[in-house]
Order: sequence, then structure tokens, then C-alpha cells
Amino acid sequence: MNRDLGVTEAIRSLLPESAVPLFEAVAMLGDLVLVVAVLAGLALVDAYRSLRRGADGPLSERTAFLLAVVLGGLALTLVLKTAIGASRPPDELQAVAREGEGFPSGHTMAATVLWGSLALWSERRTKRMRLLGASGIVGLVGLSRLALGVHFLVDVLASIAFGLGYLAIAAWVLAGDPRRAFAGAAALGAAALIVTGASADGLLAFVGCVGGAMGWWILGRVKVQALWASVAT
Repeated sequence: MNRDLGVTEAIRSLLPESAVPLFEAVAMLGDLVLVVAVLAGLALVDAYRSLRRGADGPLSERTAFLLAVVLGGLALTLVLKTAIGASRPPDELQAVAREGEGFPSGHTMAATVLWGSLALWSERRTKRMRLLGASGIVGLVGLSRLALGVHFLVDVLASIAFGLGYLAIAAWVLAGDPRRAFAGAAALGAAALIVTGASADGLLAFVGCVGGAMGWWILGRVKVQALWASVAT
């Protein structure tokens, strides 16, 4: 499939090189480091709140479900990138040199899964505001990947479609159940490990997904809940 529609080249020809650092900063909204930081922040905030209200465990089912969905989405992104194996735009178009597969856009799909999950399952502000905010962030991340010359337009659009499709399936099949969500994430983590041939990225996805599932199982044990309840009181 020809993914070069001339859009990346047109954007790169119009943008001054001085804009590159700005778009690199925008792309961080879909970077793995920031995604993990957001997930860790959500878990810590939820644990603090559970202490304040004397809950049985450090994570609410809503937060655990959101974490599982995002972890599974990251693993799915890696599976798709590796399985499809499409190349990036040529080096002369890239404002910042990037190697590896170019389809789908990992940053754009990660942004779609993370910010889309927050829009769907968090409780901050209204759902409409959350969806508008998530749409804006995903759009900016996708634009940044084109502006940096590291993806074609087809890569970005497909990434958004994959991410939205994944979230729709998660909402329908998993029905807010963190046990199902973590089981699905563990399966996707195992798939990432196999598809990548146990590469470093595949191993990281596997450990993150399976580790999250095991962590949720441990937190559900009666003795662990009793211990947490004693600390909370």
C-alpha cells in the first residue's frame, strides 16, 4: 500500500526548522515515558484517596480497569507495528532521525488509547469536556508526527482508527471489569512478546501487562485487603 500522499512532504516544506523543538514537545503527549508517568500518577492518587476513605484496597475498580486497558493498548500497538513492519518516510524528510517501523504511529495510537481512556472512564469534569480535550491532544500528537517527518498521513489516521476501535471493543466486551481487562492485557502482552521475537520492547510490554494482572490479583487477596484496611484505619 502506498502511504505517501504528499502530506508529510508538504508540511515539512512549509514549516521552519525553528518549529521542530515545539513539535517534539507536543509529541511527548503520546510518548511511552509520559504514558507510564500518567498511569503511575493515577495509581498513586487513587491509593492516597483509598487511604483517606478507608477502602479495602489501594485501587478502585475504575482506576484498575483504566490502567489495564491502557497497558493492553500499548501492547497492541507494538504487535501491529511489528506485524505490519512498514517503513518510515525517507531520511531526507525526517526532522529528527527515527528508526523502526512506521505503521501505525506508536505515539498517535498511544495518545488515542491513553487520553481516550481518560475521557471515557475518568470522573474529572464532564464527559463532553474530556472527549473534546482528548480529541485535541490526539490531533496535536498526530500533527506533530507529520511535522517531524517521521510518519505519513495514512499512518496517523490508521493509528487513531486502531486506537478508537480498541477502546470501543474494550468498552463493549470488558464492561468495566478490571479482571477481564487485565486478562486481555496479559494476552496482548504475551502476543507482543511472541510477535517481536522476545525483543526488549516485547519483553517490556509482556512484563508490564502480566505484572499488572498479577498485581491486581494480589491486591484482591483477602489477607492483602485486610492488611490495607488496617493501614487505612
